[in-house]
Amino acid sequence: MRLFFLLVIVCSSLPCFSQSIAYKPLNDDLSQIKTWDATLAAQHKQRLDTMRNFYKADFKKIYESRYTDLKELTAQNRILTDSFANNYLQQMVKTIFDNNPNIPSKDYRIRFTRDYWPNAASLGEGTIIFNIGLFSKLQNESQVAFVLCHEIAHYHLQHSQKTIERYVTTINSKEYQEELRRIVNSQYQRGKQLETLARGVTFNHRRHSRDNEASADSMALELFRNTPFRTGEALNCLALLDSIDTDKYNVTPALEKLFNFPQYPFQQKWIKEEQSFFTAMAATSKEEKKKDRDSLKTHPDCEIRVKALTESVKKYSTGNKLANPLNAGSFAQLQELFDYEIIEHCYNNKDVSRSFYYTLQLLQSRPNDPYLIANTGRCLNRMFQAQKDHELNKIVDLPSPYQEEKY
Repeated sequence: MRLFFLLVIVCSSLPCFSQSIAYKPLNDDLSQIKTWDATLAAQHKQRLDTMRNFYKADFKKIYESRYTDLKELTAQNRILTDSFANNYLQQMVKTIFDNNPNIPSKDYRIRFTRDYWPNAASLGEGTIIFNIGLFSKLQNESQVAFVLCHEIAHYHLQHSQKTIERYVTTINSKEYQEELRRIVNSQYQRGKQLETLARGVTFNHRRHSRDNEASADSMALELFRNTPFRTGEALNCLALLDSIDTDKYNVTPALEKLFNFPQYPFQQKWIKEEQSFFTAMAATSKEEKKKDRDSLKTHPDCEIRVKALTESVKKYSTGNKLANPLNAGSFAQLQELFDYEIIEHCYNNKDVSRSFYYTLQLLQSRPNDPYLIANTGRCLNRMFQAQKDHELNKIVDLPSPYQEEKY
């Protein structure tokens, strides 16, 4: 009942509406989504029909898994085809291809997704996704363009396909199979040995090796230098990516202020950390924590990547190119819209705790925003109902040492 009373007080006590961004959830173009799905299905069928016979079952399993992931982009309403956002992105993509005519633009399908985590990815078959969670954290159009060049380079260099072929060849090799049989026939620690063996050849079509990242950076810079975007922003982009997993606004929601009312005063015990397994994990040494963070980074090894490109960037940085040569106003407008779109998508995608968290962060600087005030009540109401139904864990993340501490 405590959450219910808190909800009533919050909804009645938050500031009245004042002038703010008139946010409305972005509308998708259903015809584009149908075309996306149809093109994916045709490409997948062609891929399966033209597979070579050796190791066919292993290749098919990977292609089926990748196709399932791609279908989920539309099934979960993650692909963003709003005309304003998509037209802006396609203008940037066209600028890159127009200035690099040796790269066939028809082979690519590039779209925004509503995902909150700061990443872009080449998923194979020419599909490149750019999460709005990354776009909203970048500083200018040139940084966006460099990320696009990097993902275009991954596909042009066939990194995903080569990784698949290398993985399938490895697990079917004589050496791998002999080691597998040895482990199966051993008497002790078979599980640990199998885990170690599998870890050495783990396949993930969304992540690239360090060598692939380096070669994609090199080719991306060659594409990027031909465009009207400022070349030096390639290094600034990589430096930013090194710390981009932290929150955009980097503020701790003022819970004591937001949820302190004469009728229902804030109580410190609500936010007191419970001693648990996760607390013990968080108490590991600084070296171990840094190692864990680095291994889980969305964009690892950025410092190394910056050093590798520095000399080339200096050589190519001539003239007075602009950081925002296309439309600085549209860039800024989309960044603001995407902050709200992420909150809305998290709520609709049953990630209510994250929607609530981002809402409270934005309320720090926009205390009278109508949408944010409404979403605060909406999230509390949904969590209250889920708690009554014993389903709170379905919409609220569990504590984890790998989450941002403020979250």
